[in-house]
Amino acid sequence: MSVELLVGFASTIAAIAASTATLGYWLGRKFARMEERVNLIAKSVKEITEAVRNQIEFFAGFLGFKKVLEARDVSFVKSELLRLSAKPLTNLLTKEEARRLRELIEKEKLTLEEADELREIARKLVREHGDSVSEAWKLLIYASIMRGLALSELEGDEK
Repeated sequence: MSVELLVGFASTIAAIAASTATLGYWLGRKFARMEERVNLIAKSVKEITEAVRNQIEFFAGFLGFKKVLEARDVSFVKSELLRLSAKPLTNLLTKEEARRLRELIEKEKLTLEEADELREIARKLVREHGDSVSEAWKLLIYASIMRGLALSELEGDEK
């Protein structure tokens, strides 16, 4: 009877082990599929963010290029950014980038190269911190407006 008991016990253990292994394999596949879906969603959100950023840049640059915005509009945005550049934005940049950001914001007019530099700093902030720091988006809009104004000035000089 002890042999029968051992065989019964061993078969029960084997059945439990097989069930556990099957369950583990099944759960692993399910979690892998879930991870794929989450990654796909994250990729889609990133692509949407990129599209929104490009649209904001385009329209802000276009408004600047067409000079739809008046000087007081630009100075309002500039004063807001100067206030913000004191803390939230500059803490996210290297000392050199923070110094250069402040210099570029303080200037009345930017050359196209300076506007491009400002826009690259803004893009970096949006890319790295846009989900948590709304001021990065404000900086991107301002940089795009200033780039549009610089392009408009270049076109005016050529005529």
